[in-house]
Amino acid sequence: MSYGQDKKTKSIVTFKPELTLYIIAPNNFGNNYLAEANESKIGIGTNLNFIEVHHFKLGMGYDYIGYSITDVSRAGNIGSSRYNAVYGLLEYEFKLSNELYLQPYLGYGSVKLNFKSGDRSFGHQTGNDFRIGCSVDYKLDKTISAFAGFGYVSSSYDIKTAPEFVSFYDNSKMLQINIGFKIN
Repeated sequence: MSYGQDKKTKSIVTFKPELTLYIIAPNNFGNNYLAEANESKIGIGTNLNFIEVHHFKLGMGYDYIGYSITDVSRAGNIGSSRYNAVYGLLEYEFKLSNELYLQPYLGYGSVKLNFKSGDRSFGHQTGNDFRIGCSVDYKLDKTISAFAGFGYVSSSYDIKTAPEFVSFYDNSKMLQINIGFKIN
């Protein structure tokens, strides 16, 4: 006579896709190109988390924000600037109640500013950005959540210009307010 028992073990790493779509209300500040020579428009963003390990979520994101030029003497003879960021993202999920979750996050990635006037391109600047923030999610049902959040984004750009202008064009700082929904 023998006895056997299978013990179910839960995997540490789980594939748990989560798509986030949101609008961005950007607020650039400081003594830099985006804050002083541009006016931001409402942006859009998306995140895709795909791996979860003990409430840590790993994914990637994309943000797009358009700007109109307000100071031609600092921006040059262009019509608009476009901020594009692609970044890796690490989030942690705190369960506050059955419907309410708090998710702080960190991100790091690549940023590109495109300069256009009408259909004509005037080049671009590339660099890196670091982001930190938090969102509060409210579960509407098993698969959809609404959320609101805020974040701080610090970008540094590769720039070649006269030394006295480098500190104005080689960085940007932004506070973002994000509102959107998540699909689990």
